[in-house]
Amino acid sequence: MSAFAELFDKHRDTIHQATEAWRTRVFYAHWPEVPSGKIYGEEAPATGKTRFEQQLGKPFDRLLQQDAHAWHGEEESPYGFPLGITYPVHSPDVLVARAKRAQRPWMALSPSERAGALVEALEQASAIFFELAHATQHTTGQGFVMAFQASGPHAFDRALEAVVAALWAQQAFAFQAEWTKPLGKTTVTLSKRYTIRPKGVNVTIGCSTFPVWNSLPGMFASLATGAATIAKAHPRVVYPIALVVAALQQAFDRMGLDPHLVQLAVPTPYEPMTQALVGTDGVGTVDYTGSTAFGEQLERFCAEHGIVCYTEKSGVNPVLVESVESLDAALENLAFSICLYSSQMCTAPQNIFVPARGVIEQSSGRTIGLDEFIARLVQAIDALVGNEKMGPGTLGAIQSPATVERIARARATGAPILRDSGPIVQPEYPNARTATPLLLQGDVRNRALYEQEWFGPIAFVIPVASFEHGLEEMVGSVRRNGALSTLVYTTDATLHQSAEEALLEAGAPPSFNFTGPTWINQSATFSDFHGTAATRAGNATFTDLAFVTGRYSVIGTRCSGC
Repeated sequence: MSAFAELFDKHRDTIHQATEAWRTRVFYAHWPEVPSGKIYGEEAPATGKTRFEQQLGKPFDRLLQQDAHAWHGEEESPYGFPLGITYPVHSPDVLVARAKRAQRPWMALSPSERAGALVEALEQASAIFFELAHATQHTTGQGFVMAFQASGPHAFDRALEAVVAALWAQQAFAFQAEWTKPLGKTTVTLSKRYTIRPKGVNVTIGCSTFPVWNSLPGMFASLATGAATIAKAHPRVVYPIALVVAALQQAFDRMGLDPHLVQLAVPTPYEPMTQALVGTDGVGTVDYTGSTAFGEQLERFCAEHGIVCYTEKSGVNPVLVESVESLDAALENLAFSICLYSSQMCTAPQNIFVPARGVIEQSSGRTIGLDEFIARLVQAIDALVGNEKMGPGTLGAIQSPATVERIARARATGAPILRDSGPIVQPEYPNARTATPLLLQGDVRNRALYEQEWFGPIAFVIPVASFEHGLEEMVGSVRRNGALSTLVYTTDATLHQSAEEALLEAGAPPSFNFTGPTWINQSATFSDFHGTAATRAGNATFTDLAFVTGRYSVIGTRCSGC
């Protein structure tokens, strides 16, 4: 048994459990999401914080990528201080050449051997979770707990999900066969073998808000199907993905693999790098998270050059509130979704459609008028923002100054301001860049205002004539702009069915009547498909079969008399 076959055997139970969860869509989490020393080791929280503090102001020298031609870094914490970390810069030609060299022996392994090695690499890399949380917090602006979960357990679960999906797909057929065809009194026999060949080196283009969570699915789907991968970092959010790449390189090196199976690409102001990297000969697949404008440009470039491109772009996520069991429960849930990470999430709700007559509340038997609905939504947001224990950690900080400018532009549109945005105090970080939600009133006669993505803590309440009118507006918006999440509140079974049918036909994933600790922003690994590949918001789904099978070809070998 090879060393890699032994690794598969070592992780057989994990791979089996993850595969069954992926197939059956039940709850499964391999890495616990609670940042507790009791779970990850009593010294882990303090060690992670110390390593973060010791890295500040120094070169990041943990990567096994040698001979950098420059060092660069421009990261500043949204909580108000520069990180001062520099990273090695390599040219696209060097990165791709090294990736191609590392890829040759890797693709020769069987799918199960690769899966075993990748799970082992993830297990070893999970030792960085606490430093990774600090790195994510101070590059993206997420609160610490969210940063721990999003870049650590949740992202690693998504990577594991990609591995088992890829393994399942590759094992869907036999790898060899003795093929015999009867021809009357005789037969013809051929020996056949089937080889999985990756389309080429993968480039994963990271984003500024979820640099690990959005990157690992594509990286690990590519690795699992035989390709090397290059993580191109966002210029202002390098530290988190650099940590992960370094940990993976070190794990691969310990296993006797070429560490250049995964590399970090660092852009500079003089070398933006994305197009040059994607256009380098040998690149076969690209994963992208970011704006629709650049995403569509990238899709066109890849199509022209025969490169497989998976995108998650921006969408405009709608909500329709027609009737509820308890309005307070619904509004607490909705307010949390609007406040979570200051809506710097591709799944955050933006446009809230409400019938002009108001919302039916079953528990009281009342119809809550539009003005009261708005007032109570504002109260729910204020209650969370003003909660000294929950507010700062929930809202976090604003990753980019451009988001603060966007809030100012939204405020200046002339739309009625239902709740103004303002700073929120982050007790540990007095210089943090923060903003509470801005709530505006929209008008269906001016769809152009709200049918664009206002990324950040900006939301609209939009009166509609009826439930049917609101559903029509939702579906139209999905078709015109795409969406990564939709949410409908109705206690009427007939309206529920009509909304589900209409949104599914439009290609958006519908959710209904969320209250309590389940929010529209969140996507559960192994159960929720993130993205549908059916709207303008992107062509990829984490993690369906299409997300893995497009990364490789199956090539048959036939031999007579062999």
